[in-house]
Amino acid sequence: MNAVSNFPKQIKKRDGRIVDFDIARINAAIFKAMEASGQPNRKAAKELSEQIVRKLCKKHKKTPKFIPAIEEIQDLIEEILIENGYAKVAKNYILYRQKRTEIRAEKQKILNKEEIDDVDKRFDVNALRVLASRYLRRDEKGKVIESPRQLFERVAVHAALPAILYDSTVTVSKPKISGAEIKKEEKIGEDEAAGLEEKLFIGKYKLNRFHIKGLHYLFVRFKKNKQTKITWQKLLEMLGNNEFSKYEKNINEFYDLMISRRFMPNTPAVANFGSYLGMGSACFALDIDDSIESIMGTLKNASIVFKSGGGLGYNFSKLRPEGDFIKTTGGTSSGPISFMRLFDTMTEVVKQGGIRRGANMGILNSNHPDIEKFIIAKKGNKALKNFNISVLIMSDFWEYYKKNLPYPLINPRTGKPSRYAGARFLFEQIVYSAWESAEPGVLFHDRINEYNPFLKTLGPIATTNPCGELLLYPDESCNLGSINVWSFIKTDSRERKSVDWKALAKAVRTGVNFLDNALDINAFPLKPIEDMSLNTRKIGLGLMGLGDLLFDLKIPFNSEKGMQFMEKLMEFINYHSKLESIELAKERGAFPYFGKSFYAEGRLPFRGFDDKKSWHFDWQRLAKEIQKGGIRNSYTTVIAPTGSISMIAGCSSGIEPVYSLAFSKNVAVGSFYFINPIFEREMLRQGLFDDILIKDIANSHGSTQGVNYIPKQVKKIFVTSHDIKPEDHVKTLAVFQKWVDSSVSKTNNFPAKATMDDMKKSYLLAYELGCKGVTVYRDTSIVDQVLVSSENRSPAGGEPKKEDGKLISIKDEKAGGMAVYHDPSLKIRNDGNNNGAGNGSAEAEFPNGKLVKCPNCKADLVNQEGCIFCQVCGWGLCV
Repeated sequence: MNAVSNFPKQIKKRDGRIVDFDIARINAAIFKAMEASGQPNRKAAKELSEQIVRKLCKKHKKTPKFIPAIEEIQDLIEEILIENGYAKVAKNYILYRQKRTEIRAEKQKILNKEEIDDVDKRFDVNALRVLASRYLRRDEKGKVIESPRQLFERVAVHAALPAILYDSTVTVSKPKISGAEIKKEEKIGEDEAAGLEEKLFIGKYKLNRFHIKGLHYLFVRFKKNKQTKITWQKLLEMLGNNEFSKYEKNINEFYDLMISRRFMPNTPAVANFGSYLGMGSACFALDIDDSIESIMGTLKNASIVFKSGGGLGYNFSKLRPEGDFIKTTGGTSSGPISFMRLFDTMTEVVKQGGIRRGANMGILNSNHPDIEKFIIAKKGNKALKNFNISVLIMSDFWEYYKKNLPYPLINPRTGKPSRYAGARFLFEQIVYSAWESAEPGVLFHDRINEYNPFLKTLGPIATTNPCGELLLYPDESCNLGSINVWSFIKTDSRERKSVDWKALAKAVRTGVNFLDNALDINAFPLKPIEDMSLNTRKIGLGLMGLGDLLFDLKIPFNSEKGMQFMEKLMEFINYHSKLESIELAKERGAFPYFGKSFYAEGRLPFRGFDDKKSWHFDWQRLAKEIQKGGIRNSYTTVIAPTGSISMIAGCSSGIEPVYSLAFSKNVAVGSFYFINPIFEREMLRQGLFDDILIKDIANSHGSTQGVNYIPKQVKKIFVTSHDIKPEDHVKTLAVFQKWVDSSVSKTNNFPAKATMDDMKKSYLLAYELGCKGVTVYRDTSIVDQVLVSSENRSPAGGEPKKEDGKLISIKDEKAGGMAVYHDPSLKIRNDGNNNGAGNGSAEAEFPNGKLVKCPNCKADLVNQEGCIFCQVCGWGLCV
């Protein structure tokens, strides 16, 4: 192509922007149309794209520096395809152009914009709906006034601010400023911050008032710690002169990582960084002592955390049991469960004011006298609806269980046994309640603390966050973020797919840097939480998109090869997260409690460290390096629920298998079918993709297994949550737990016909394999069941025009994510809003029970990542 003398250098976009010309985009568009036609051919696509450019240049041969419009090139693509005998491909390309026009219009409507930009194009329609409903800023009338580009810029700038404070021109190891000067700069007023808005710079980026307030918040802390050698006014002067422009690179790295959908921080950071609250932590833990003062104080503190958008965990085991003597009044105690109801009611009230509902984890030790009441406290999901509950099985429990001995239940007020219960009977109660009502979950005290780096100095951990994956001391919090591992897939010239490990390593290290910065700049809701969080500096880098990645690599999720790949993947992420944390410690210092941890003894906080035969890296060398020079974060890895952020990233949730290959959302105008894009691509290549296939998959619980005309090899690769045996779910949990510092949020799915004995075996297997906790979900186990048949599946769609009752594709191929098809011929009764949003009732009656709808968008709910979750809008019981 270089032989063409007037080869175009630039192209004119629809919005008038001039960008670089890239023939690879033409090549990709033709290849996608070929794929959609069931005849993918990269060589032919390349030859055709070169023909198009030659014809374009010939047409403009008298204009050496011409700039073609994108519409002209698209017209030429259609023309060349037809000329070369690719009529079917041309038809699919024409349809693709039409759908892109529809998608652009839908995105303009969602974002309240006249034109969409390149960042908007990176996200599919459903992702933009989630962003618009929960994250993008709005005016007083509720109109969106912020674009995705602006959102991710404000978040990236906010997360990069700590780098300035660590700059050698600002920070010293010895004090330079007196304590008296601190008082003058304790607070920065709203008017002062507003007056400085867009007058301070980091390279090309201007700071808004919330960036300035966040920076001042951190500056004051640095001064109190006697780390600064300049005044606040001097810092403002330097920012005004753009003297920190070198940190534009940091902002660009964070920004690019997010808009490429390779990494997303947790919801509070996306919503609050660079905005009003400035609080980026997702999860917290609070303590509750056995006094009314402590209980009510914790209740107040919990409401403050909820107001900021965080979730909370508490262990209620210090509270005396129901009916126990109260010396000061001569009366009796109402017990921990009654006080849990108090917290539940508070959450119900406070949740209505924020961007997301409050969520609680209520924990009771297995040896508490009220344990039997606690186990059935959520029976039928009729009480404590703002709580997940878990039994913390104490370390001594297993001795009594194995020997079938009476288990002592200890009164926390006296420290003595108040009575005894059969250990096996208690365990049977837990299993039965989980079988019947999907709760309680189980936490293993000994497994949690076996690799707890602070066990000797701070004592055992007995509390987690609402989904159970964050192991926290009272007043600790954690900032979370997840890597979209599917986005690191690469394809060679022979169509072979593999993981771009080099790019993944870089993204992991950038993600760790982001989260460590977020911990510094975070506006903590309470001072004790700030102090404890900064002492241990726990961060939680996890992953999402695993199910999609395995599909693309053609590795069955529930195979030995799949387990080996998962272990390699998590070890890789954990290793590179530690490398970055070590580098940060060299620059900024180790976490303050390093000397209180077992890192100083050369240990690491995950089970894989003790299994040298499974190592792919020199963990011993790394441990010695930490022992010598420290590490910045006491935890770096966790597998957290990814809910709405995986929807934004357009990938499968967390480490879950893909929940369904095809599912539907029914509204008055018909059904919207959502298809996994990798499965769709494979079916197109096999020549099997049509309306009948979509409906057959949806009617088969979203699975291929019951569709007899799908090849066996396809069925082997494209397995879903309900195709996988419960023990394989547990093995997956254990594989990841082996290389994770904290814990793992995952649902271990059981079919409706599963017995109690089946579930008990999974609990025992999880303990045996070293899991720190386990959550199980038996299909149909919740009263007011979350149904999962084809008539009541989840996601959103717009209202595309009807076309003879056939399925109409409204997929957005550029942005990825689930493909969407509309069938106007299928209708159900819907008494609510026809677009599936708003507050209208949208219930449908089915033989198995009553459909449970998302309270936010009225779509159906699923159970995954240890939580009930909406695949349409990202609402979740835990988040």
